[in-house]
Amino acid sequence: MRMLSTGTSQKVSIGGRIWHSRFVRFSVYGVGSIGFTLVALLGGLLVYDSFTYHSLSIHEPIHPSINESVRGGPENRPILLNKEAETGAPRKERLVIVGGGWGAVSLLNRLDPDLYEVTLVSPTNYFLFTPLLPAVTVGTVGAGSVTESLRRILQKCHGQFVQGAGRNLHLRDNLDSKTRELTDHAPGLLEVEVISDKWDGSIEKPHEVNKDEIVYVPYDKLVVAVGCVSNDFGAKGLEHAHRLKCMSDATQLRKNILENFEMASLPSVSPEERKRLLSFVICGGGPTGVEVAAEIFDLIHEDISKYYPANLPQESSVHLLQYCSHILNTYSEKISEFAEERFRKEHMDVQTNAHVDEITPTHVKFTVTNPLTNEKQVRTLPTGCTVWSTGIKMSDFTHLLSQMLPSQGHPHALKVDAQLRVMGAEPGTMYAVGDASTIDRDVMGYVVENFAKFDKDLDGKLTLSEFAQFVNVLRRKFPIASSNLQNVRKLLNKSDFHGDHQLNSDEVVKLVQDATKNMTSYPPTAQIASQEGRYLANKLNKYGKLKEQGKLPQMSPDALDDAIYKPFKFHSLGNIAYLGNAAAFDLPLPEPFKTFFGGIVAMYAWRSVYLSELVSFRTRALVLGDFIKRELWGRDVSWL
Repeated sequence: MRMLSTGTSQKVSIGGRIWHSRFVRFSVYGVGSIGFTLVALLGGLLVYDSFTYHSLSIHEPIHPSINESVRGGPENRPILLNKEAETGAPRKERLVIVGGGWGAVSLLNRLDPDLYEVTLVSPTNYFLFTPLLPAVTVGTVGAGSVTESLRRILQKCHGQFVQGAGRNLHLRDNLDSKTRELTDHAPGLLEVEVISDKWDGSIEKPHEVNKDEIVYVPYDKLVVAVGCVSNDFGAKGLEHAHRLKCMSDATQLRKNILENFEMASLPSVSPEERKRLLSFVICGGGPTGVEVAAEIFDLIHEDISKYYPANLPQESSVHLLQYCSHILNTYSEKISEFAEERFRKEHMDVQTNAHVDEITPTHVKFTVTNPLTNEKQVRTLPTGCTVWSTGIKMSDFTHLLSQMLPSQGHPHALKVDAQLRVMGAEPGTMYAVGDASTIDRDVMGYVVENFAKFDKDLDGKLTLSEFAQFVNVLRRKFPIASSNLQNVRKLLNKSDFHGDHQLNSDEVVKLVQDATKNMTSYPPTAQIASQEGRYLANKLNKYGKLKEQGKLPQMSPDALDDAIYKPFKFHSLGNIAYLGNAAAFDLPLPEPFKTFFGGIVAMYAWRSVYLSELVSFRTRALVLGDFIKRELWGRDVSWL
């Protein structure tokens, strides 16, 4: 008994000493806390699910956002009428947005949900975070991580969604009296082709419009945010190349890339055919083309090298063909030079001053021009996968509006003024944002037409005060030229050739011409489209609140926007480019701060910026998870 008691006490003392160890206690507490947290979290999710589950009864009334469909318009098609306002309440203005890109989504996210009846028309039912589309092509991020449902976004402003594309516009003056009454005298009808079994919503591929699937959408204010389409620049055989404008483009390109590696790994493939299959040609050295080239290069050397025969990465090649003298030519010179140097070190083939002539399933034919001698040389590259990313042009709908409206005529986009109003349209009824628009830069035309308005004494000359007033108006109407028209007295003294402290019309024209000769348009980027969308939302909110309160200024519609809100001015946040396990930043910082950053640190900054710009917490979490998965396990090299 004594021996048993002694043995038991020894066991207890050993157990006690172990338990008194901080490491053991904290480990047990930690595991217990984690276990309790997981159980509590799971229990909470089950309780939440049980309380939020809702079964729709067949007897429960359903209230559609589209109340009814009546017929009218030029071809007696269905007219979509929104739900009528409650009795006694004034009808809200109908805001119709065409397009579901950066400009449209930025507008929707800032729009006051109580001021307008919103209708969104888009050929796809999702918003696509286009800066990460090249990453989708190689599996760096998943397809579902960079998309957000447009219906989910619309829910914030109680809007309705129509999946289709704008095909035509019928202005009020061209409508019959019956249609005007049905639409409450709307400024116009947007003609929309909705999706059907004959058309899936693709706007890149030409197709015959299905007249049986046309509906009319009346509007009080129309926002054109349809973006643009790829430009072919006269090249032949583009049906053999991948474009990169939508999610289906990215998934098809991904399939082509991985399929080529599978075929190239077969022993029955000849060396020449293997080399062709593993030749990836990207036509276009802009942001999209450069990032696609970098992503494919990273895929080959980080993931393909692990799972495929060792000779495949060595026989693979990535070619980047750029029409201009430098890649990323719309970015700062520092980023362009950094990108070219990095690609050179990675032994990626970059050919500038190269114009693509023809694309076949097996070859790309292009002409290289010597910038010094202007000598041209025709070359051919074998290709197993070709990507076309060489520029943009008007969509068919934008081109139609440009032809229909006066004061247009720009070859690439709709001209808008500093208030983002489409020029030539009825004032206050039509706006355009994003790649579909370009801000009017015709400062000279305005100077010639309006010089006499500021010549108060009608002597054919402007005094200092008259000239100062003229310049202030120019800076307000043309913010894009604002920085070029600063310091009025200095400008006057510089152009006062007669020394009388006055300027005649010729001197003013010469002054403005010299001051604005280096003025350039804003580039068609997501950054600008996003800022334009936010600006327009803020202005429409201001207009709607003033109208609701009965405080709108009593003036002509042409002057109303200027009276209630400042003109749009773009604030550059800098340029950024992904270059394959590296990135380059060029920030608009004042001297003496360093403005250019490149390398792996910039790559993590690039990821942070893109995470912050995603439109929802859901997409941020998904993309962050994709980045983590890629670091831990690499990219997924399977395709479905």
